[in-house]
Amino acid sequence: MPALDTRSQQPYRQMELNPHAADDAMHSPERVREQVEKLRMQAELFEQQRLQSESQSRELEQSTMRKAHFNADLNELGQKIHNAVRRIERELESMSNEQQELEHVCDCFKRHLQILSALQPQMWPPEGVSDRLREAIPKLDRAENDFLEAYAMGRKYRHTDVMVHKPGEVKERKLTWRKLREEMAKGFFFHLPLFLLILISWATYILITN
Repeated sequence: MPALDTRSQQPYRQMELNPHAADDAMHSPERVREQVEKLRMQAELFEQQRLQSESQSRELEQSTMRKAHFNADLNELGQKIHNAVRRIERELESMSNEQQELEHVCDCFKRHLQILSALQPQMWPPEGVSDRLREAIPKLDRAENDFLEAYAMGRKYRHTDVMVHKPGEVKERKLTWRKLREEMAKGFFFHLPLFLLILISWATYILITN
């Protein structure tokens, strides 16, 4: 027969709740102040989070607008610079083409100059003048034709006027604003006596008729 456990057993004690005491503790001033303080801190935290969120949203919006403006300015300036580069390249190409043409004309003139300088008609002997002239005249004519043809095309060059006027020719005097004022002043002083005479006659007529 098994032995009985005679050790003392811990008696079960049931906690007695006092509803009135619990309710009083929950609604005590200290408890209420703690709840109010906790709610206030939560409200401040929510307000800070809201303000921070609004600030971040405004910063993001401003950054987006600045980025859009920067991108627009970037594209506009890039397009302007691109167009400027294209214009400069075309201008440089035009200048290079004109330079090559002028160098060709200059080389042609130098060859003609060497040929003409080598003729030296003052050194020709009297007995061979006809033969020398028959050989020299075509060279002179060819040089003159090339000279006239080159200057006939001189106005096509946009970057220089070196081929517009032949050496020894007097350039056309351009009408400047200063020259125009001088001419107008001369015309005014030239016609001033006639104008005064007309004015005096008109004033005399008015006095007589009135």
